[in-house]
Amino acid sequence: MAIITISRGSMSGGMALAECLEKHLGYPSLSREVLVKAAEKLGVPEETLRGKIERSARLWERLTSDRRLYLLALQSALVDACVGGDLVYHGHAGHLLLKGVPNVLRVRLIAPLSMRIREVMKRKELDYSAAKEYISLMDEERVRWTKFVYGLDWRDPKNYDLVINLGNITIETACAMIRTVVRLPSYATTEEVRKQLRDYALACRVKVALAANARSRATTFDVRADNDEVEVLAEVATGGLLVRKAGPSEEDIRLIARTVEGVKNVRVSVRRFPEFPD
Repeated sequence: MAIITISRGSMSGGMALAECLEKHLGYPSLSREVLVKAAEKLGVPEETLRGKIERSARLWERLTSDRRLYLLALQSALVDACVGGDLVYHGHAGHLLLKGVPNVLRVRLIAPLSMRIREVMKRKELDYSAAKEYISLMDEERVRWTKFVYGLDWRDPKNYDLVINLGNITIETACAMIRTVVRLPSYATTEEVRKQLRDYALACRVKVALAANARSRATTFDVRADNDEVEVLAEVATGGLLVRKAGPSEEDIRLIARTVEGVKNVRVSVRRFPEFPD
């Protein structure tokens, strides 16, 4: 079986599809639960994290280390949930948060504007014009946000494995299609896949620890894990002619990574470069 992510515009049937898959496959269906876990990782209220994640792209442009920390915490919480191997995620940017994770079926769900408007009118108790404007604003903001954070257009079909148009088929048919795909051998949750998921989850937890620590917060890093062995590749800006800053040492990074449960050995490589060339 597989990990399924559902990406969709506002009021495009994502929740209904997730519920159908949960019913027929027996997979857990997650959305808000991942945000709650991410907030727990950071020790902040869910409302605080939600506000940070959902703020407009214009405000995100003013955030640097905070932006990275919140996204890493969300990614880590989602990947931790994936270690079991089978789930449906219909929350925030799942296909992007799980980039590099094995065994993921990335589904893009689209629906006619008229169908979405009717749903908004029903749920939000808005008239036709207000519902149409609501959808336009939400879609525009999502495009802007994803472009800024990930450098991608979330509507681009090449970012997905399966694109389903609810203007042509029903939720039930879409659900049946996905159930057929995830039963193919290529989506089997083998022991090798489970190991890759565990390694990826451990690497994500180390990333969160590094992003949350004041000594390494401004550092750019990549983390790889193999069982309990972790490798951290760090890039540290050291300042220019008038500004000198050493950044975290290899030992600093090693000690921070060792605080993460499951990590036994840490290898660190640091590349230092001038933030403002002399």
